[in-house]
Amino acid sequence: MMTDDADADLRRLAGDAKFRHRDAARRAVRFRESGDVADLLAVNDDPHPCGMTEVLFALAGSQRPWLNWVPMPSEAVSNGANDAGARIAGGARLNSIRIALSAAEPASAMVAARRVMGDFRAEIGSFPEPDIRVPLRRGRYAVWRYDGDMPVPAVPAPSAEAVERLHEVGGEAWASPLSGYVQAKPLGELPLPDLLGLLAHLPEPPATPRWEHLAKSTPMYWYRLMQPWVCLGLLSHAADEPWAGSTRRAVLTDLALGIEDWVADAALFALVTAAYRDPAVRTEVRDLVRARLDAAARAPREVTIELSLARLMLITPGSTAADHALARQCIARIAGDDEPAPRRSRWWQRAR
Repeated sequence: MMTDDADADLRRLAGDAKFRHRDAARRAVRFRESGDVADLLAVNDDPHPCGMTEVLFALAGSQRPWLNWVPMPSEAVSNGANDAGARIAGGARLNSIRIALSAAEPASAMVAARRVMGDFRAEIGSFPEPDIRVPLRRGRYAVWRYDGDMPVPAVPAPSAEAVERLHEVGGEAWASPLSGYVQAKPLGELPLPDLLGLLAHLPEPPATPRWEHLAKSTPMYWYRLMQPWVCLGLLSHAADEPWAGSTRRAVLTDLALGIEDWVADAALFALVTAAYRDPAVRTEVRDLVRARLDAAARAPREVTIELSLARLMLITPGSTAADHALARQCIARIAGDDEPAPRRSRWWQRAR
């Protein structure tokens, strides 16, 4: 029987001499204490894999960014949209909304803000170098283009079926990346244009009590959460194709190294999930996460996804001590390490 206290549950299992996965539980306890991704990998690589392995992995990552929830949006436009959206949800009528930004912010945040509070006038002070509109590496796949200062989708809108499937799959955060991958497989069955369309056209949240409640406080969070779900779907798209030449690898890599946007770290999250599942891709994925984090850390301006990239680096299989040192420097410089996790029940409790 599991409780709401992941640390107490793991300590109890680690101390049970009759528990078959005692060593994995001990490594999970160590990960909770030190954050060393090698311990989390040891849980994943349990020599006796079964359903309990996934429970231990989920306990190890409970209430940890990316392992159990998506970092909150931090942009100025996101904060403004959360405030305005909450007022609208409470019955207020807002006219002629104007948001002044000292510098450009991610395309996804700008478009999500319009979903939350309707049309608004954005006054963007500048596009400082490195220009947020320029991809880190140009590739075949992209979901955004710019019409002057404003981002617009570069792909067609998704089908109604695709939106319905996203609502069915992605209504809450994952218990862990591993279970999230399995849960997102129905998304992977969609045509590629639908998946890309979901990333850029940002459909509204499902009409459930959870999202009706969050509309009154943090309506932007749905749009931050849904893109990683879509990228997990991309990870299982055309899964019969060998990884090296696969569509899923090409799309996720291009998005990860595309423009500076929520889509980039969502794609990297899916690739990190692939690295947990397949040791053969770990070096490649580590290099991609480090390249994106390096670009953010070098920028002489604020990069709003830098904090989430740093936290993703800390849980990337194959990451090095130098990677972790850079990630912790970024976290300490930006925010310390006190970002609160959304409060919610465990997946095995919801399943009862």
